[in-house]
Amino acid sequence: MASDFYQRKSREQKEYYNNTAQSYDRWHVETPSAKIVDAWNFSNLKKFLGNKKVERSLELGSGTGRLANNLLSLSHEAHGVDQSEEVLKIARRKYPALKLTCAEVVNLPYPDNFFDLVVINGSLHHFFAVEKTLAEAGRVLKSGGKLAILGEPSYWFFRPYNPFFYFWVINRLWAKLASFFKKKKQESEEIEPEAESYSPLKLKKQIKKADFQLRHFYTYDYFKRSESGFWLRLYPAYLKLENRLLAKIFPYFGQAIQVFASKK
Repeated sequence: MASDFYQRKSREQKEYYNNTAQSYDRWHVETPSAKIVDAWNFSNLKKFLGNKKVERSLELGSGTGRLANNLLSLSHEAHGVDQSEEVLKIARRKYPALKLTCAEVVNLPYPDNFFDLVVINGSLHHFFAVEKTLAEAGRVLKSGGKLAILGEPSYWFFRPYNPFFYFWVINRLWAKLASFFKKKKQESEEIEPEAESYSPLKLKKQIKKADFQLRHFYTYDYFKRSESGFWLRLYPAYLKLENRLLAKIFPYFGQAIQVFASKK
């Protein structure tokens, strides 16, 4: 039954991203706040690696290749895996230096102990196979290799015991109210298929069970992002302040989970 569930979810995700490949960058990459978060994540990844270059890196769920291409500044060879061939066609045109493969993350086409770094950037929640994905990441990583999981949704954020959830509710109500007073052109978009969200504590246990040693585990985006010019100017500084303050006091209550770990 678990295999049937994974196959069904995998098929749904593959069909969606194949059908919407031409809009991938516009929807997932080019929003100003996403670019700021990408830069912040990459800065944290470089610090985790000690600003040292590794031999081989791999991104799981590499999409159109924006992060995998950046990995070339951290590794001599950068690979990417995605199950959407249509999305990979775009990535190959944009970044010909990448080594890209259309494959399932639960059955990676690489030998054991092959990579120094595996990165999953905002895509684990589309796989519906956390433990198998972690097992495969561990298999292809060398001993002491690094694992980075960036920007995975935490369902603890939307729980009534999370005080930051109520700021999100107020923001949503205000946005609904404001929409009555202005006309906004609605873009016709294919509905994105269901994705997972995670209990931070459960995810920590799953990572440790997969024989990884956690180095850093925290959440971010305690308040809803805005695309307004004023907020975007403050957003990079806010992310740093949030990480130094809120993530220390409330380590599991942000919207997105960040993980840095090493293979034992």
